[in-house]
Amino acid sequence: MKQYEVTGMSCAACSARVEKAVSKIEGVTSCSVNLLTNSMGVEGAVDAQTVIEAVEAAGYKAAEKESRTGQEAGRMEKSGELKDKETPEMKKRLIASLCFLIPLMYLSMGHMMWGWKVPEIVSENHVAMGIIQLLLTTAVMVINQKFFIKRRIWIPWLLLAQARLTATVFMLCLR
Repeated sequence: MKQYEVTGMSCAACSARVEKAVSKIEGVTSCSVNLLTNSMGVEGAVDAQTVIEAVEAAGYKAAEKESRTGQEAGRMEKSGELKDKETPEMKKRLIASLCFLIPLMYLSMGHMMWGWKVPEIVSENHVAMGIIQLLLTTAVMVINQKFFIKRRIWIPWLLLAQARLTATVFMLCLR
């Protein structure tokens, strides 16, 4: 079984897409993708370059694990290629989103579920309440739009007619 390092996956759907793309290659008998370790095992008589090209066609990056020498791995470690750059950025977006989501939940659900007081400016003015909720929701979507655009995950889903919740949310962001 050949081992590969796959980068760019962030959810189970990503690992399923990689596994499906590699399994379609002629000569592959089995493919196993592990999201937590960003690794993939492929069995069968298939060229490593073909597997890497299939993963890249699915929108992710791959490299054969055995192909790295000690010096190359050390160089990659020093240059920061193996460093996780996405998690800190996602954490910042989460914190920024929560700053808007908490007031949004307070305004939209607090008075109904827990009997919390709504500010007087919006208690009887439903239009103002709707506009404030729209602005807070828009702020959350703008903060997180980079997640959808950066990965370009919406292009294959739209082209392959695999529209899912993520693609739907992205399309709502464009309105």
